[in-house]
Amino acid sequence: MVALDIMKVIEQTPRITPLEISKRLKISTQYVRNILPILAELGLVETPARGVYTLTDLGKYVLEHITKTKR
Repeated sequence: MVALDIMKVIEQTPRITPLEISKRLKISTQYVRNILPILAELGLVETPARGVYTLTDLGKYVLEHITKTKR
């Protein structure tokens, strides 16, 4: 699931830009930019400064929970 992959990249590198995320995942920047507002609306990511993203506490919890259940 691409949204989870994006969240994992943000967790590994806080304050990352959509361009950097797209390069790491080898997907289009526009696709990343379409997913990020949805994740922000759900409270999973936030933008502490314009153009950069970090994982919220809820996002960390969700990512950890999903990772544990997939093992």
